[in-house]
Amino acid sequence: MKIALLASVIALLASVFFVDSSTPEHLRARYAEAGKGGTPLKILVVPGHDNDASGTEYRGMREADLTLALGKQVATLIAKDPRFAVKLARTDSGYDSELVTYFKDHRSDIITFQKSQRGMMKQYLSTGQVASNVIVNHNTAPSEVAVRLWGINKWANENQYDLVIHIHFNDVPRADRSKPGAYTGFAIYIPEHQFSNAKGSKAVAAAIEAELEKSYSPSTHPKEASTPVEDQELIAIGSNNSLDGAGMLIEYAYIYEPLLQQDSTRAGALSTMAEKTYRGVEDFFATPI
Repeated sequence: MKIALLASVIALLASVFFVDSSTPEHLRARYAEAGKGGTPLKILVVPGHDNDASGTEYRGMREADLTLALGKQVATLIAKDPRFAVKLARTDSGYDSELVTYFKDHRSDIITFQKSQRGMMKQYLSTGQVASNVIVNHNTAPSEVAVRLWGINKWANENQYDLVIHIHFNDVPRADRSKPGAYTGFAIYIPEHQFSNAKGSKAVAAAIEAELEKSYSPSTHPKEASTPVEDQELIAIGSNNSLDGAGMLIEYAYIYEPLLQQDSTRAGALSTMAEKTYRGVEDFFATPI
């Protein structure tokens, strides 16, 4: 009896844990309501990395600087639509003040949230209620970076953000870091299809991908060939089912690509990337329910 009861409790928890939290229909309905005077959709734009952990670097160019430059443009463009309320998670002066306060005042809560989500995910994996599906191996985020990323997810959930877009630039391990790597192109990472926010994330990502492909080629890395790439482990998009709203991480290009490295093309490339991201978001929400 105890074993049967435990199994039924686990099944009930799993059904709640993985109930849809973001769908295309819900997102478009929210957009329609906003157009009629309702509450605007909340979009969080997160320029990847920061001054403490600046991400990858190539020939003196830091990923954190590129993501901030692009993130500011993306947020500005999306904010043109009054049906969106946009927040930029990191600015020239650092993280948004609201997030800084949250990271500080709720650190223990964030760590508890992290442990809880990981524990539940581990339980569902062990019982086979969720299948492990690791396609791309990622670098492990340093502990403080991880706390901030988990904190962003928790804060976004509590503040009911509809869409979270993380902005990044790619790189690949190689023996000689002074030379470019073998791969080029963009890739979009989204929550794996078993996650609660998978449906909404995939739909918005597909629209952005379609716009980016008008100007750029998808990644030539074999494991990123089928973009959007479903992922279970990236904290930014809700690892361990930790993000309610739609989420995605966009690797816009490899940092060593000439379009970023050359002064004559960088500004234009960032401008086009921002425009295509904005157009993709608008294309998705403009589609009738």
